[in-house]
Amino acid sequence: MNTIGIIGAGAIGSAIARALARAGIGADISNSRGPAPLESLVQAIGPTVSAVDAAEAGRADIVFVAVNWSKLPAALAHLPAWAGRIVIDANNPLEGNPPKLVDLNGRVSCELFSELVPGGRVVKAFNHLPAALLGSESAR
Repeated sequence: MNTIGIIGAGAIGSAIARALARAGIGADISNSRGPAPLESLVQAIGPTVSAVDAAEAGRADIVFVAVNWSKLPAALAHLPAWAGRIVIDANNPLEGNPPKLVDLNGRVSCELFSELVPGGRVVKAFNHLPAALLGSESAR
């Protein structure tokens, strides 16, 4: 059975964890501050989700990445080699409030993301769904 890690515990990352938990699928979720601040989140989601550090989540067979665009390089910098593992890019190149598109100098976001996870098999998914829908019962 494949292991699943989630890097990023914000709106999208926690919605992915909830969707997996509803299906009875286990996952490890992480953020930049370590597992302790995630304990109330994982208790609310249920017993199939565990709070871990980013390196542990990054070792999973399948890794979802849902991090603010400007924080991606730091979030992915010290993780284990990807070595052909599946990395799901759930990010959008948006920053600010209200969100504005980041200038990618004519490149596409998935191309830039792929450079941050060398050796990973990148899948672009879930970035088009609002977190409220993704985390809801209707997302089944």
